[in-house]
Amino acid sequence: MTIIASDSYPLHLLGWKAFQDLCVSVAEECLRRPVQNFLPSRDAGRDGAFVGRWEGEDPASGESTIQCKFTSKPNVNLTLSQLTDELAKATVLATKGLASDYVILTNHPITGASEIAIKAAFESAGVGRCRIFGYEFIVRQIRTSPRLRMMAPRLYGLGDLSDLLDERAYAQAKLILSAMGDDLQRLVVTDAHRRSVRAISEHNLVLLLGAPAAGKSTIGASLAIGAADIWQCATIRATSPEDIQRHLNPDVKQFFWVDDAWGNTQYQKQTAEAWNKIFPLMQGAMHRGTRFLITSRDYIWNAAKRDLKIQALPILGRSQVIIDVQELQLHEKAQILYNHLKLGDQPKAFLSKVKPHLPELAGLPDFLPETARRLGARFFAGDLVPAESMLLHFFRFPEAFLLDTISNLAADCRAAIALIFMNGGKVRSPVALDELEAAASAFGTSAGEVRGQIEALNGSLLLLAKDEAGNYWSFKHPTVGDAFAKYVSASPELVEVYLRGAKPDSIVNEVVCAGISVTGAPVTVSDSLHSLLAERIKGIQDYKLISFLSYRSNRAFTLMMINMRPDIMDRLRVFVPPVKDDSDATFLATLHNQELLPEELRLNFVRHVRRMAIEDADASFLEESSLRDVLTEDEEREILREVDQQLMPNLSAMISKLSDEWDSDYPPDNHFDSFEHSINLFADALRDSNDHVKELEQARREIQIAIGRMNERFDPPTPTSAPTSSSASPAARVLNIFRDIDE
Repeated sequence: MTIIASDSYPLHLLGWKAFQDLCVSVAEECLRRPVQNFLPSRDAGRDGAFVGRWEGEDPASGESTIQCKFTSKPNVNLTLSQLTDELAKATVLATKGLASDYVILTNHPITGASEIAIKAAFESAGVGRCRIFGYEFIVRQIRTSPRLRMMAPRLYGLGDLSDLLDERAYAQAKLILSAMGDDLQRLVVTDAHRRSVRAISEHNLVLLLGAPAAGKSTIGASLAIGAADIWQCATIRATSPEDIQRHLNPDVKQFFWVDDAWGNTQYQKQTAEAWNKIFPLMQGAMHRGTRFLITSRDYIWNAAKRDLKIQALPILGRSQVIIDVQELQLHEKAQILYNHLKLGDQPKAFLSKVKPHLPELAGLPDFLPETARRLGARFFAGDLVPAESMLLHFFRFPEAFLLDTISNLAADCRAAIALIFMNGGKVRSPVALDELEAAASAFGTSAGEVRGQIEALNGSLLLLAKDEAGNYWSFKHPTVGDAFAKYVSASPELVEVYLRGAKPDSIVNEVVCAGISVTGAPVTVSDSLHSLLAERIKGIQDYKLISFLSYRSNRAFTLMMINMRPDIMDRLRVFVPPVKDDSDATFLATLHNQELLPEELRLNFVRHVRRMAIEDADASFLEESSLRDVLTEDEEREILREVDQQLMPNLSAMISKLSDEWDSDYPPDNHFDSFEHSINLFADALRDSNDHVKELEQARREIQIAIGRMNERFDPPTPTSAPTSSSASPAARVLNIFRDIDE
């Protein structure tokens, strides 16, 4: 990479606390000085000192102090007079043996004369050796060290990226940043962020979990830019397992970023089967150095993992790669709040009035970074009375405030939001006239007025971003779509407008029929709108339609769709193990529950369950009550009798078969988990008629022998590492973080 000299990099915009964090990274990564603990200063932590110890041939080996000196004013040279307090403290540190080496890290520029005077003064005060690393030194480290940049990702949001990255990485980073607006400039490196870097570095995968507005996408973006920078990975924003399969290149290290992998607002159960099919490919790609960043709302992941074959991607079962991003420490929340207010557009008078209440807001258990962003924006909080009760209400009920904001917008503004909502959260720019007119007609306005409001809402509720295909409009934050969905669902008239204007793919993922409950589903369709709903979705692919009918449809609508699309019943003739993960089996169980399943298809299903139980040791029908209910008691009893006679005495043959099917890209320890689980289920179901303890014990011994042999052939991938700060400083007291918020 060619390093381009530049005399301007806005370190003064970082803020004093973020600059201290940067100094920790510079000390550890560039000076190779492991930082151990923080020494609070008398000036309430605005400047900070860190004590470290290192060994080696350096004459300053031993105890050292690293002093951070920050200024929020650009181009102000550092002078000895600005260090009077630190000089007095250095004398005390020297008498305690803590200043064999005294390092000053500052974003002030330093003249040669000032450097000589400062060094002389501190060494006269008793420190062993004084060294000063100023603005020019720190900027040089930023420009030459991608490891440092990944440890302090806010640096990507400041200055000119073309100075930092090569041409390919620069293009990647610009696309990622376009989808963030100015959020990266406000990023706080939290413990969750550091653990995410560690996970993606050591295991090639990280799963970021959190409630809406908890900060998943911000961490994701910083990791994606870091991947382009430090690992030279091309970043691919995948939206589905099919996207991953389409773009996987076995010969190239890649970085896949998948937001809301198993659903945006509610769990999309139909995606589980596709994910289970792609897991083996992901495992192989990770073995060759490809990395995966996945995000999900926590409640959706909890629902999805019941249906996912984690043993096919065993790293997903390890706690080290599953990061709960909303587990924020108090000082981290305070710094997030500080950044959003300091870099927002609220007037100083507002900041002065809220200043006394900020520590309490940071301490709220339901604090969310997105709410902090809204507090710093006049668009959302310009009319908010900055009294304690109102501020607490603003943070405790963010969705209600956002819904009020949307409800009080002019019709053309609401139509602009509807445009994005009706197109599944993303619409290409420039927006086609027919898409504009569909949204405009819903709110009695014109296409031209809607187009103008899209531009006006950019950066507040909407965002103009760019990907490889060009410009597109989306919501500034996913919670905008959540709030608009509630606004739509409150009006039957708007539900009809939504059904007429939304894309069929969006409809089947967002609506439910009356009487059906799906967590997070934003739109409920009454029976009176069945004809319109059927007309809009009748042409979608059969696998999407049966997913909708399986989970979101009531009996009346299912019957209507069977009459309109009789071809979907042809899917109910062949099933694959494990049957509980077969989406066609789930559809069949729904039809049975709704008393719409023909007897001929039910008997065919029973035959498949019997065959899979004996030939594949598939006991999953025993776990899923809806599937088990399809069988009569006599049919279930007969299947278990055949399992007892044909499968259980021949477990050794099944273990041998599974051993032959093992792929060496996978760690073998979990290869037999599903099999063991199934034979245990069968043994429990057969306990009253036959005791299979001996067969199970023998099977466990044979499995351990097989795993031992497989381990001899297993070549685990060697992880490549990126840095993580092992000794980030504790925060200064929360109150002091907000000291200069209104300056």
